[in-house]
Amino acid sequence: MDSKIFKSLFTLDIPIVKSSREQIRATIEAHFLKFKVMPPVSHDSLFRVASLLIDENKWEERYRAFIMVCCGNAIWRTVVGSIPFNRRIFLLPQCLRNSVYCKAEQDDLGLLCGECGHCSISGLLREAENLGYVALVTEGTTITTRLIESGKVDAVIGVGCMEVLQKMFASVSKYSIPGIGIPLTSCGCVDTTADSDWIKQEIYNFREDPSIRLLNLNYLKNKSSSIFGEEQLIRMLGVPKSRTEVIAFESLLSGGQRLRPFLTVLAYEAFVPEPDPTILNMLALSVECFHKASLIHDDIEDNDEIRYGVETLHTQHGVPIAINVGDYLIGEGYRLISESTLSSAMIREGVKIVSRGHRTLTIGQGAELISIQSNEILTLGEMLELFENKTAAAFKVSLLLGATVGGASSEMLEGLSNFSRLIGIGYQIKDDISDFKGNKGDIAIRKFSILLSILMEKLPPSEKEIMTRCYKSDDFESLYKLIDFYQIEEITKELLVTTINDAKLCLDNLSNLGLKLALYEILGKIFKDYI
Repeated sequence: MDSKIFKSLFTLDIPIVKSSREQIRATIEAHFLKFKVMPPVSHDSLFRVASLLIDENKWEERYRAFIMVCCGNAIWRTVVGSIPFNRRIFLLPQCLRNSVYCKAEQDDLGLLCGECGHCSISGLLREAENLGYVALVTEGTTITTRLIESGKVDAVIGVGCMEVLQKMFASVSKYSIPGIGIPLTSCGCVDTTADSDWIKQEIYNFREDPSIRLLNLNYLKNKSSSIFGEEQLIRMLGVPKSRTEVIAFESLLSGGQRLRPFLTVLAYEAFVPEPDPTILNMLALSVECFHKASLIHDDIEDNDEIRYGVETLHTQHGVPIAINVGDYLIGEGYRLISESTLSSAMIREGVKIVSRGHRTLTIGQGAELISIQSNEILTLGEMLELFENKTAAAFKVSLLLGATVGGASSEMLEGLSNFSRLIGIGYQIKDDISDFKGNKGDIAIRKFSILLSILMEKLPPSEKEIMTRCYKSDDFESLYKLIDFYQIEEITKELLVTTINDAKLCLDNLSNLGLKLALYEILGKIFKDYI
C-alpha cells in the first residue's frame, strides 16, 4: 500500500501511556516468537498481520500504524541485533532539540549538537557513537538513502514521527536493509519527545548469531571486480602468447559492470562459510568469458561500432577475427570449469548449467535476429519468451553455477531459477523503456522493442495493418504517435512492476537469509525507479 494512501486512510497516533506501548510491543514480540517470519516483509504483509493482532487483542484501530511499526521491528530485531554496531546508522530527528536553548549549527549531514544538555539528543548521540554507530541528527531520508546505496551501513535504527517512519520504511525496504523504527511520543515538529528507554534497548541490542550470515554487496562487488586486473588474469590464464590470446585478454580487461561474475560470487559465498578463493575466481572468470564472448558476437550481429566508449572488436580487427576471439573465450570458459579442482560430479553439473544456458541464449538471440531480418513484429508472448531465453539465461547461469558449486539444495536452485527468469525479463523490459525514453532510438535503429509488441496487442484490428505498414516502411514518427496515443509506455511500466513483484515473491520462498536479502537489495538497485 502506498504510504500516501496509508496516511489518508489511517491516523498516525501512538499510545501516550508508556505502559500501553510496552504492552503492545510485548504482545507483538510474543506473536513473532511463536510464528517465525523471515524478513523482509512488505507493507501489505505488515498491514495484514496488524489486522490480525488488532482483532485478537481488541486494540484501537487508530494505533494501526504504530502496531505495524512494532511488527516490522519484531521481524527485523534478531537480524539487526546480529550486525556489529559500527555497521549501523542511528538517526535522530532535529525536532527533539530544545527550540529555546539550542545553539547547534548545521552542515550537509544535519544538526551538529553542541551538547548543551537541554534535550535528550546529546546523551543518545554520545551513547550510540561510543558503541561505534554512525549517528546523525537529520531531517528526511535523503542522507539515509545515500548511505544505504553506498553500502556503508548494514542496518538502520531511526527515531521519528510516524509520518517520517513511513518514509523511512519506503526508503529502507527498497533495498531490504534491516531496520528498526522508534516513534516519537509527541509530535508537532518542534520540542518533541521520545521514549529514551526504548531507544536505548534498541541501540544496545547485540547478539552474535552464527545462523545469520549477511552478505555485503559492496565487498563482494569489489572482490569479483579485482579478479579482472592484469596480474590476476595472468596468474589464472597465463601470459597470452598468440595474437588471438592477446585480443581475448584485452577484451576481458575492458569495461563493464561485471554483474554476472558478481552474481556467481554472491551465490557461491551465500552457501560456503569459508569460500575457496581458487574455485571462486575460476567460477567468476568462466562466467565473464562466456559473457564477453556473447557481447562480441552480439556486436557483430547488431552491427554496433562502440562498446564501453571504444570501438567494438569487429570494428577494430574485422568480423572473422572477432568471431574467432569470441569462440576462443567460450572455449576458455569451459576449460576453466573442466580443469578446476572441483569434484568430477560438480564439474559435470557446472558444465551442464553453462551448456544449457549457452544453448538457450543462442535460441533467444536467433529469434531476435530472424524477426529483424524478416521485418516482423513479435507477439508479446514471443517477446517475453525471447527475453527469457536471451537475457534471463545469463542471470540463470551466473546464479545457478555459484549456488550449485556452493551446495545449494534442489529447492533453492529451483527458486533461483524462477527468480533469474523474472529478473532477466524485467532487466530487458527496463532497457527497452530506457531506450525509448532516450531518443526513441532503439526502435528507429534496430526496429525491435517490447513496446511494439504491446502496441500490436492493444491496437484494434482496423489499425494493426496500418501499424504493420508503418513498421515495414520505417515510418517511426507514426509508430511513436501510436505508442503515445495508446499509452504503451505506461502499460510497459506496469508490466515491469508486475514482473518485479513476481520476482520478490520468488525470493520470499528462499530459506537462505543472506542470499535472500542480497537479491532483494540487487532488485532495489537495478529497478530503483520502479520500486
